[in-house]
Amino acid sequence: MLTPPGAPLAYRPQLNGVRAIAVWVVVFQHWAAPPIMMGEMGRMVFFVLSGYLISGIVWKQQAYPGAPGPWRQRMGTFYLRRLLRIIPPYYCALALSALLPLATVREYPTWFMLPAANQLFYKLQHWGEGCGHLWTLAVDEQFYLLWPALLAVVGRRPRWLLLVGLSGLLFRVGWSLLVTPGFVLLLLPASLDLFAAGTLLRLLENSAALTRWARGRFVLLAWAVWWALWGSLHSLDGGTIWLMVFPAVGAGAAFLTLAWLLRVPEAARRLGLLHPVLLWLGQRSFGTYLYHLLLPVFWQRVVYTLWPAGSPWRETLLAPLPTLLVLTPLLVLLSAASWRFIEGPLDRLKRHLRYA
Repeated sequence: MLTPPGAPLAYRPQLNGVRAIAVWVVVFQHWAAPPIMMGEMGRMVFFVLSGYLISGIVWKQQAYPGAPGPWRQRMGTFYLRRLLRIIPPYYCALALSALLPLATVREYPTWFMLPAANQLFYKLQHWGEGCGHLWTLAVDEQFYLLWPALLAVVGRRPRWLLLVGLSGLLFRVGWSLLVTPGFVLLLLPASLDLFAAGTLLRLLENSAALTRWARGRFVLLAWAVWWALWGSLHSLDGGTIWLMVFPAVGAGAAFLTLAWLLRVPEAARRLGLLHPVLLWLGQRSFGTYLYHLLLPVFWQRVVYTLWPAGSPWRETLLAPLPTLLVLTPLLVLLSAASWRFIEGPLDRLKRHLRYA
């Protein structure tokens, strides 16, 4: 049985626990630079989760073109609520980036204001210092703009959603072969399989078939396949084959992970995802992600200012462990301040924007 499109989106606390784990996996990857791939797992979970949540809102509120009633007004409310949730805290992070200053943000301000950082980095074919992570926020914003119209076309047909997901894989392969594999993942079509996986989860979350697959052993197997592919493919042909394949496999693994945690709440409890600390961190995950790459740049400049060239303290203090010990509490404080003074008030304001 498919989930009715108008079914209410109940609060799922375990999803905040998932957000906390996913964002801190990304932070650890960027700060400590371990020799194994971890950060992409967090990103893929976030993209699948976006597909699940946004599709649920669009269907519940009938905020898509051609829906019964005043769908234009409902779509306007949908976009306004998204803007209030994302843009003000994002602009605050941009302001701090410009003050730091981050050269790329100051040199290309319009690209970041739009936001279109993913397009900028694709054009430049390199990352900007301290702002490379902003490409995922740009992709998310572009996804918000596209998805209501796409759902109006594909409807609630699982096969069509599977075709949308397949188009993500085909885009990566075609673009890599015909144009360039460099930075192809930054383009929105390259993530369609991840967003489609989340949408499919929202559609099928109460189906009997999903119950058979929403099991811990299948989650472990899916991620084991993902890791096996990373170990065997990431070094081949400059990693191009890995770039083509891994989002599709990751979409399946993230799909099964979220399905398991949603269908089996006891599993989330056993894993500690309902612990108050994780729930607190998950609620503040957006601020954590926004600021996490600014802090290493700030820390590097502090160290270079206080310790002269040639000092052994420079290398010691910029090593992964001291960086984690110094910056973790700072990042927690920054994300808490972002929620307290910006995101929380905006969230309360957003609740007054009701759908028609």
